Amino acid sequence: MQPIAGYVVAKVIDSGHSNFKKGDLVWGVAGCEEYSIINAPEALFKIQHTDVPLSYYTGILGMAGMTAYVGFCEICAPKKGEYVFVSVASGAVGQLVGQFAKLSGCYVVGSAGTKEKVDLLKNKYGFDEAFNYKEEQDLNAALMRLA
Repeated sequence: MQPIAGYVVAKVIDSGHSNFKKGDLVWGVAGCEEYSIINAPEALFKIQHTDVPLSYYTGILGMAGMTAYVGFCEICAPKKGEYVFVSVASGAVGQLVGQFAKLSGCYVVGSAGTKEKVDLLKNKYGFDEAFNYKEEQDLNAALMRLA
């Protein structure tokens, strides 16, 4: 049985690769298990900054954060005062996109699938408005009402 692969933070126990030495902290794709043998070290990145919680490397500094940042800041690149709608806004990427949008001075509306997630978007993540898409008959009407 193969372990599930995912984004991990790990400590190097032993290494024959010139980029990694015993004791290094790394993040990247590996097996979700207590110990892993890594045959593709290009899937790992050495952690240079330990002044933030290591869990950040699987969130804001990992795949979710990079996806949110590049998608929002580099590709979308909205301007201050513009309206931003985030679908699946309570997910790992969506909640970061919403926060990047707020930091950029945008008006942010998000959708989620439960009342609890809608409350989280507005009360914790700072979205201007949010709605439960499962309770809406007409997505366009919901967006017009909240924008």
